[in-house]
Amino acid sequence: MRLKLVIVMAVVSAAAACTEGAQPSSNADASDGSVPQETLLLGTDSGPLGIRVPAGSIVFDRAGAVASPDGSLVFAASRRGRSTVLQTIEGTTGEVVSRTRVPGALEVRVVSGRGRRLALMTPLPDGWDPNRPIPRSRTTIVVADPTGARESRSYELSGNFEPEAFSTDSQRLFMIQHLPAETPTVYRVTVLDLMRGRVKPVFGPFKSPPERMPGTRLQQVFAPDGGTLYTLYTSSRPGYAPHGAPVPSDASVSFVHVLSLSEGWAHCVGLPRELWNQPASAQALAVSSDGTHLYIVDSVRGLVSVMDTETLAILRLETIDFGHSVVAETSAKLSADDATLFVGIGGERSDLYAIDTTTFDVRHRWPVSGDLSSLGLSADGLRVYLALGDHLAVVDPTTGANLLAVPFTSPAPIAQVSALGG
Repeated sequence: MRLKLVIVMAVVSAAAACTEGAQPSSNADASDGSVPQETLLLGTDSGPLGIRVPAGSIVFDRAGAVASPDGSLVFAASRRGRSTVLQTIEGTTGEVVSRTRVPGALEVRVVSGRGRRLALMTPLPDGWDPNRPIPRSRTTIVVADPTGARESRSYELSGNFEPEAFSTDSQRLFMIQHLPAETPTVYRVTVLDLMRGRVKPVFGPFKSPPERMPGTRLQQVFAPDGGTLYTLYTSSRPGYAPHGAPVPSDASVSFVHVLSLSEGWAHCVGLPRELWNQPASAQALAVSSDGTHLYIVDSVRGLVSVMDTETLAILRLETIDFGHSVVAETSAKLSADDATLFVGIGGERSDLYAIDTTTFDVRHRWPVSGDLSSLGLSADGLRVYLALGDHLAVVDPTTGANLLAVPFTSPAPIAQVSALGG
């Protein structure tokens, strides 16, 4: 199951007028200047891709590379004999701004918030699902400075670990520990002190002990300030619920794992039972511009749940008539003023929705030509980017009018669209 990682929170302003049925076409002409120049970071299964709109020119294309959480930098690793060459690429220009060598054959797994540190490991076996843990009793993680100003350090750990994210000060590396090590069935969150080289458990915000959880990751999104990482999970073992909450033995529970990268705690928030037993394609996350609310969308059940990110309480569960029983992909974004929730639903029939976050009324519904795989918002908040498999379209968020069919074809299906600005 593919993990969707949202790395850039773009913004948009939406009008309140209600319009339906303005279907984006594929023959728009950008010569009127309605689509200004902007660089987009596209996430694909083969790696990040940078393009310029409206021209559709490629800024960079680095298979296997990893972007920083804000998308401003991209890090590519290539094998050179017995070492790995790391290149730092500026996201908006594609320029290589630094190079350094690290001993061993490695690939980048995690990048710190400002790109100061990278966590690397040996490459996964060919064809291995990155969301399935590899059985192993020992783990080697290399932490490197991509500028080469500091020497890399190798950490030899007893147990089965995967890097998850760096702390905001880049002094700690949060990791997922898979248990049992050689036959993984559950996980817990741990943290590696990079100075002392010690692994410690991560406790909850209420001093609760670390919990062992059976879960499959569906999607991740960072808070706008980069201080918190939210991960949507579904239980991989029927009958499990976070913190021992009562649950039927045959139910697969959905929950959000909240990891504070600044304060160093982790907590699982169980979602309402109406959101249980759903496929990954049906659900999506979106966080408000001020980071105070997290929205969980279920396009098949027609539900939107709202979580208070300070108290971790579920504030609302609202019903939306999306009218989709089978969904290929669901994506969600919030406007700059958090007044509108945009929801993209792909499949045999694709639609773009604009939902009022106060009343949860559907302000707009626009049919979309093509299989909508993701949506993104421009940095100035005036355009919506629609990923249609390996193509891109640009839409006006107030009218649904198509502004441009970008003259570009991605080498792999587009799973994420993020705006980096001009």
